[in-house]
Amino acid sequence: MNPEGILNSKVGNCFIVSSLRLRPVGLALRAKKISNEATSNLGIYNMDAMKRKKFAYVVVAMAAAGVTGAAQTKQVLAPPGLQISGIPFSPGVKAGDLYHIAGTMGTDSSGRIVAGGIEAQTKRVLENIGTILKAGGMNYKDVVSTNVYLRDMRDFDAMNKVYREVFKTNPPVRATTEADLMLRGGLIEISAIAARPDLERRYINPQGWSTNPLPYSRGVAVGDHLFLAGLVSQNPQTGAPLNGDIKVQTKQILESAKTLAEAAGFKMSDIVWSRVWLTDPRDFQDMNDVYRTYFGEIPPTRATTRAALASTAYSVEIMLWGVKGPKQRLGDPNPNLSQAIKVGNYVFLAGLTAGGSAQSLRGDIAGQTGAILTNIQSLIKTAGVDTPNAVTGQVWLTDSRNFSAMNEAYVRVFKSDPPARATVGSQLMSADNLVEIAVIAVK
Repeated sequence: MNPEGILNSKVGNCFIVSSLRLRPVGLALRAKKISNEATSNLGIYNMDAMKRKKFAYVVVAMAAAGVTGAAQTKQVLAPPGLQISGIPFSPGVKAGDLYHIAGTMGTDSSGRIVAGGIEAQTKRVLENIGTILKAGGMNYKDVVSTNVYLRDMRDFDAMNKVYREVFKTNPPVRATTEADLMLRGGLIEISAIAARPDLERRYINPQGWSTNPLPYSRGVAVGDHLFLAGLVSQNPQTGAPLNGDIKVQTKQILESAKTLAEAAGFKMSDIVWSRVWLTDPRDFQDMNDVYRTYFGEIPPTRATTRAALASTAYSVEIMLWGVKGPKQRLGDPNPNLSQAIKVGNYVFLAGLTAGGSAQSLRGDIAGQTGAILTNIQSLIKTAGVDTPNAVTGQVWLTDSRNFSAMNEAYVRVFKSDPPARATVGSQLMSADNLVEIAVIAVK
């Protein structure tokens, strides 16, 4: 089974927020997934505010928030009003230094999308994320990475107007793409990652680079982690688009990523997780030709999907996550990506599809989902963990009508305390594939 449908060929304490959507499909609901002074000439910013006290995770408070423990390193949080009955995901999962939270949409306590358009929905999404953060003893200042999914990219400016009111200074890294949202009437979904409050953060903007006018940081280093925003082909000194074909744009993005990583004291070989969005899947192989030259012997795990981007000037956007430490590559060899990487006590899995089985399982969402989950079980067991150790995941569906059938197969594997999860609609890189699933587990 191949990631992305290619037929040929000590982790710090942090908090991940994935996106959540609910959309009627027949009688079923869908859940979806869900970019201080200068202290050196590299343009690294330090937060002295990290003298904040560690939060005490009081058992009584955890119980009130709906916390359970599937393992010593995994805690499930389910704040009232944010757990959706019948959907196999956990609203929040803390694991070591990270706290993973399921995808969030602009829903009220009854699960209905609030009225008022994109600004009202963005406000409600962020309030819901704030509730989940609070349940884990954190707040907006702890967020280091977000993903924003818009039903219509024309809502980009209106979303930013509300978003920047919450993330006013030292905002998290971010990627914003267009996606099919799962809840009828939903216009926005946001996922995020936050870091434990007492860990030092460094906000990366290399010397000579322009200031980003949008409300996100280009890079945030926290503990042994480096989060890079969704990067597009820009001149970093001016912020202007650098036009060119997919190879030119991919090269510019990865050169910028390399500069950011080195400014933060990381290397490209530290990157273990990648998301690539292409506006045209026909660019897939040309993107790979450039991409594979940047990461050394152990390329990051990856998922590549189709999406409209914030500007039509761009054909590709790439978001990266690095972790320092010795790495073990697991799964089948592939020059473009790793199926799985174990680093510290984390296991990162690529977006997996039914691969070569997709043709024989054409049109069979349950069969494809089952095949993928069997492979996921095998990969994480190779790393010395099991499915109860999964803390976060993402599902991409080519057709929202397959949501219910996918869940029926999914829940057979993730029976209790499932990972936080986002499920989004997206075109995949192979027409035979109906679903792609990525998971992160902790030992």
